[in-house]
Amino acid sequence: MEQSFNYQTILKELKNGLKFIILTTILTTVLGAIITFFWLSPMYESKTDLLVNGTVVKGSGEDLSLNEVEINIRLIETYSIMIKSDRIMEKVEDKLDQRISKEELVKQTSVVTNENSQIISIIAESPNPENAAEIANEVALTFKEEVKKVMDIDNVHVLSSASPSDKPVRPNKMINILLSMVIGFILSATWVLYRKHFDMKLITIHEVEEALSLPVLSGIPHMKKSKKMGGGLSQHLLKAGEVHSPLAEAYRSLRTIVQYKTKNNAASALMVTSKHPNEGKSLTSANLAIVMALDNKKTVYIDCDLRRPDGQFLFGVSSRKGVTSYLEGYSTAKEIVSGTHIPNLSVIVAGIIPPNPTELLSSKRMDQLLQELKKEYEYIIIDSPPMVVSDSLALANKVDGCIFVVNAQKSKRDEVSDGIQQLQQVKTEILGTILNEIAPSKKVQYYY
Repeated sequence: MEQSFNYQTILKELKNGLKFIILTTILTTVLGAIITFFWLSPMYESKTDLLVNGTVVKGSGEDLSLNEVEINIRLIETYSIMIKSDRIMEKVEDKLDQRISKEELVKQTSVVTNENSQIISIIAESPNPENAAEIANEVALTFKEEVKKVMDIDNVHVLSSASPSDKPVRPNKMINILLSMVIGFILSATWVLYRKHFDMKLITIHEVEEALSLPVLSGIPHMKKSKKMGGGLSQHLLKAGEVHSPLAEAYRSLRTIVQYKTKNNAASALMVTSKHPNEGKSLTSANLAIVMALDNKKTVYIDCDLRRPDGQFLFGVSSRKGVTSYLEGYSTAKEIVSGTHIPNLSVIVAGIIPPNPTELLSSKRMDQLLQELKKEYEYIIIDSPPMVVSDSLALANKVDGCIFVVNAQKSKRDEVSDGIQQLQQVKTEILGTILNEIAPSKKVQYYY
């Protein structure tokens, strides 16, 4: 039952989640297209190229070799820094009549140089193509003037002036749409694989059967707690007249399968357990006992959770005498059995919580109790402790079959698998699993 993470498994899981992946990819692609076409403003780019001579000319007209003033290659780097200096940007701002601030000029202007050439390119960006061309040209002319004025040299020449561009440089619509599609695919595929191998929850019948290699006997829908009824477990007990509810239908399906699997036994003792507490085993065992009784099968429910019993609360029975009273030799089997308002259904509660529950449940007295009850009842439904304690394993080889409860909201694949393996090691016949608390959005399937 180990989960292998190989290429075949990955492809299979991606195939199972193909519908989700396709829908998510389409959604992100449409969202990316909407943002690209209606949200992002187009940006236009214009470029002015400047040539820096290898020989500079002073204001007096005298030629001066660059080597003599030790600026050589550093001159290009110095000029690229000067272009975006505050002095240049402030003068360009004034020439543009302060239609754009100095800070915005710095953001929209970039300088590109190549160490192997004497070309400096001034690139300006703007949502308006005419503004982009105007900024690039004004920066170039202002810089040329300032070099001549400040450094008293005239070695900067405009090779090409900027002109308005017809096509925006950003956004690249096709690239954005393709990128949105890829992001959608990656996110959805990652989520599908995460759900399977990292989240580890078993939320569908298919996942339970695939992970545990056991049949799902029934899927029990999630039922909301009613504030009027105090939110207790007993509010979800089946009623005698309850026929058409999803809960009743789920348990009738469970009853049919259990009866089919145990039809060769004169009387059957069935244990209901789960890996952890609060996964629904007590309510499941109680409702299974009820539907058996409603089908005219003489049934007894036994609360063998001797650590945190729920039976007395579910059926409203006194907890003075119960399983522990019999196992410790203080009561007979008849003395611990209580009747209910449901015909054919009896209840045995846990009784006083003992200090040694595992030893009591593994004792010969427990075997004797089951044998005595089989003489009176067709079905003995045992609510056993969760498998975080060893009590369930002590009971496992005393019963005729085990039903394992998996909670769609809580149970984890590796933990449930571990519990199943423990039961199999003690040679317990596992009839199957019950997927409890299936979300309303999940399609509940019943297996006959």
